[in-house]
Amino acid sequence: MKQNSMRELDFEQTMAFDSVEEFEFTRRAAQRFRQVVRLDQFEDEDADVIFNYLYKEIELVSFGDYLKRYIYERAGLEEPFYEVPQEVYKEIVTESFKETYTPKSMNPTSTKLSSLINNWLTQASVKRETVFLLGFGLRMTPEDVSEFLTKVLREQDFDFHSPEEVIYWYCFFKQYGYSKAEEYKTRYMELDPNKNYKDAFKVYSGGLCLDSDEKLFQYLAYLKVGADDPMSEESQAFQECLRLLQHTKEIIASMYQQDENEKNPKKIWTADDITPADVEKVICSGIPVNQMGNLKKMSASILAKHFSQKRFSRQRITSILNHKLPVERFDLITLQFFIISQEMQDDDPYNRYHHFLEEIQEVLQKCGMSEIYIVNPYECFLLMCLLTDCPLAVFADIWEMSYEDSDDE
Repeated sequence: MKQNSMRELDFEQTMAFDSVEEFEFTRRAAQRFRQVVRLDQFEDEDADVIFNYLYKEIELVSFGDYLKRYIYERAGLEEPFYEVPQEVYKEIVTESFKETYTPKSMNPTSTKLSSLINNWLTQASVKRETVFLLGFGLRMTPEDVSEFLTKVLREQDFDFHSPEEVIYWYCFFKQYGYSKAEEYKTRYMELDPNKNYKDAFKVYSGGLCLDSDEKLFQYLAYLKVGADDPMSEESQAFQECLRLLQHTKEIIASMYQQDENEKNPKKIWTADDITPADVEKVICSGIPVNQMGNLKKMSASILAKHFSQKRFSRQRITSILNHKLPVERFDLITLQFFIISQEMQDDDPYNRYHHFLEEIQEVLQKCGMSEIYIVNPYECFLLMCLLTDCPLAVFADIWEMSYEDSDDE
């Protein structure tokens, strides 16, 4: 790798947690990333270097860590971040929930608020509705909530095809409390549907701001029609997944056509011949299988936590195609990684890496998801693989290494 190219591996401009002035997780992850890929042995022992970094060095940042950082900045605490006792955060959240008259849960629960807050401050992840609840309890702006949805939970942004989420967004925008959101949800239930609303596209594209009750309820009346809109975030993600999966199948068909073991003089491989099992076999080639021919369970991998318990298995692919699982950023990023790793396998690693970033950022933006985030271990892993001479082979090697010390079936 050319050193002048390495100088341009800069995440701080494009991957900052913008709503927090000194969000050190991102800068620390970006700095360590650059240090690792600059190591002398990265070129010759790339898989070992990446595996060692993922397993022994990478910082696993939990939802609780992000929440503490957010409170630390908002409250203007002056003592060093890592020296602030949890009780301080707990007291700040408790007082804020009381001041804003925010309930301890959106659903009936006998759990005490103090216990729930302790969980929020320590959990690796939380449900989407918990982020909305914290948004009300901590007086977050729409931008704050958006950051937690997209960068911390790694899910889609506010869904403007969901009446509930539109109401939440509006209340955060106006700085209204939880009780006002409940009032608006009740009013929504009493609305008459209006299929003739003309400004829906402007709302989706950000061209029209819902800045008044009148505009809000006009739009909500349109949503109540329940139109199956092709511009919805979920639909967009599904369509992007289909497109990338089709491209992946075309590449695999070409691979099979050139593979001596798969060659058949009477057989011309096409994308239609490629099954989810074929996609799994190629992308998950480094993951061992059990006696039944299924991938060994994720819990047997020592990188299970790092990769959020996800693999691109045939079962996952089939469930997505049958609409039993939603398309997640993991799926889109994995497919794009495979495509770039094959189509640009002979290119300069630096060019390949940047081309991947350009392509996937556009895909994620279309789907209402945040851009590639270096703090996410799986995304960091793929970026490092792209900077090696053989990305897919290194990807497979690291998956294989993660199972080597386990006999678990």
